[in-house]
Amino acid sequence: SCTPEDPCCNLAFLSARPHIYKDVSESKSFAKFLDLFSTGRLHCVPTLLPGSLSLGLWAVVKALFIAAHGWREVGERKAKMFEQYKALYGEYDFIFFGDNGQGDLLAGQLLVAEDLRAREIADQD
Repeated sequence: SCTPEDPCCNLAFLSARPHIYKDVSESKSFAKFLDLFSTGRLHCVPTLLPGSLSLGLWAVVKALFIAAHGWREVGERKAKMFEQYKALYGEYDFIFFGDNGQGDLLAGQLLVAEDLRAREIADQD
């Protein structure tokens, strides 16, 4: 169990929100995480994997004109960021939750497809 005296982190959030100068964007998320942790609604303060400012701005513009594909690049980046994070912790299993906002559905689909490819390669060895 995680406590303020003995912290741990086995929870990570993928965000479309980008890292901006002096953690302007992340500070809101971490304030919420700290509140949830301090009131016992989360067992730890999560890791936050941020999005990209340019992709996020471009997605908003595209969503106005071609709504179905506006967040595609954001979803692809989320999948890529997750795969990089997962590579650091290969001994762990992961569960992905998304809400279909800001590329979550596509990210989940890409992650499942990558997992299936990896299993096929492992089965061939």
